[in-house]
Order: sequence, then structure tokens, then C-alpha cells
Amino acid sequence: MLKTPAKPDPATTALFLDVDGTLLDFREHPGDVVADHSLIDMLGHSSKAMSGALCLISGRTLDDVDRVFAPARFPTAGAHGAEIRLPDGRRADPPEVPFPESTFKKLNAFVSANPGLGLEKKHGGASLHYRRAPQLEEPCKDQMLKMLAEVGDQFRLIAGKLVFEITPNSHDKGQAVATFMNVTPFEGRHPLYLGDDVTDEDAFRVVNEYGGVSVLVGESRSTEARYYLPSVAAVRTWLRSSFIA
Repeated sequence: MLKTPAKPDPATTALFLDVDGTLLDFREHPGDVVADHSLIDMLGHSSKAMSGALCLISGRTLDDVDRVFAPARFPTAGAHGAEIRLPDGRRADPPEVPFPESTFKKLNAFVSANPGLGLEKKHGGASLHYRRAPQLEEPCKDQMLKMLAEVGDQFRLIAGKLVFEITPNSHDKGQAVATFMNVTPFEGRHPLYLGDDVTDEDAFRVVNEYGGVSVLVGESRSTEARYYLPSVAAVRTWLRSSFIA
């Protein structure tokens, strides 16, 4: 049984936070998710306590993360690390691997033929959401496997929470963590990462290699994480007690 993480030292911690399922509960439609003022204020105070060493890491695009947390803007890795905004505002995106437009059109046709599905175009990839049609999990998986075979071995398929994503092999959330750990004010600190999904496992592995603290949020499962918090509500309570005086 994984343990609850201990209270960290803000002076030596670099905090990395997944968004959906970690800071915010899932909604039926991803576009309906908006951060409340209390969460935005808490993140702002937490960032200040760590001299700015707080980063959001999400499968959402960078623009969508900014929409969710508006008007606040934090150092962010969007689209599973395909889009990176450093603390000084500069972009450090890895080289783009273009996702074929013909493949996206086929996915769009599949979605149009199956009510309840949603398709999201990402930086070099695509996400097929079936949260509103969970009975279509297997057809969605089969379709995405067909598309993966079409786009080639530069891409991989990720099975997330009620979503399948095709994304380039050239980046992931772990590589995003490593990028931030080499820039001020993250450099030289101990990474602390909170995430709930299989897409966070790459980040857990990197954080463990740094000797940091990896925290699984939500339903218990096989994981690289070494600590555990049971829910979004528990994450907020823990963050508040850890970083807010």
C-alpha cells in the first residue's frame, strides 16, 4: 500500500502537477473544465512559496491549459510535452512530428458515425474521447490501432481514462519534467510530481530517477509512483497544508 507523501520543503521542491483527474475532476466534455478561483489562488501562493518552481503538465494543449486557469499563466508542458513554455515565457517545444491530415480525416469520419464520441487535434497527434459513450471503448481502440498502423512507428498509442491518444514517440511527460529540471528556478531542486493517469507513468519514472517524490492520484493500480493520494479533493487539501502558510 502506497503511503501519503510527507509535507515537502518549499525551499527545495520543484512541483509538477497534472491537471485533469489531479487538480480538477473530469467533466463529460473536456471543454467544460474550468479552474475555480480558490484553486488558482492556491497554485499562485504555492508557486510563490517555491520561488516559481511550479509547473503544470497536461495532455491538453498549452492554449487549453491557459483557458482552464485564466487569467493565471504558469510554466506549462502541454500535449504530453509537445508544447513547453518555460518560466521566462520562452517556448522549448521538441521537434514536431506532423500527424497526417488524411488520418485525422478518417478519425473525424469515425466520430461523425458514432454519436457521443469526441475528437481533439493535438500538437502532432490526436485524441479520441469516449467519455459520453463508454460502450464504444473496444470499437474506439480498434479504430485507433488501425490509425496507428497507418501513421507508422514514429507514434504510439496511449490508453488514458476514457480516451485513446496517438502521440509522437519523440516526447512524453517524463521528458518534459527533465526539460524543466535543467532551467531556473527548477534546477537543483527535488521534483515532486502528482498525476492520475497512465500518461503520468513516464514522469513518475523520471522523478524517481531524480530521487524525487512521485504521487499517484485516484484509483489504486500498478504504478511507478511511490506515494498516493485518493482524490482531487485530497490533492487540494494536501497542497494547501504543504504550501500555504
